[in-house]
Amino acid sequence: MEAINRYERLLSRELIAGLSEIDRVKIWGITEPNNFEERVPTVSFTVDGMSPRWVAEMLAAENIFVWDGHSYAVEVVDRLGLSEHGGVVRVGAVHYNTPSEIEQFVSALGRIVHRN
Repeated sequence: MEAINRYERLLSRELIAGLSEIDRVKIWGITEPNNFEERVPTVSFTVDGMSPRWVAEMLAAENIFVWDGHSYAVEVVDRLGLSEHGGVVRVGAVHYNTPSEIEQFVSALGRIVHRN
């Protein structure tokens, strides 16, 4: 389990670093690498000017599957003022994912954001 945990933290680091470099993307939650032990490798984010549903659909068109909405965190999404905009996009990196898949996701999201 410790090896899985270390690997997932590595993936989280790459995922959050990649998302952080895309204009208009806001990550919700812990983004400081020194605190990654306090988070899970699932990342919620929003893209300024784009609905989470639309972002999820555009990624699905590239065979990248994420979730959109409140992800059963209704109160948190409400309190953050995100419900009226469709919630968040949620992507998870787990032990069976690869750094290459993280790179593909970040690259696809970057293309989607920059062409719209």
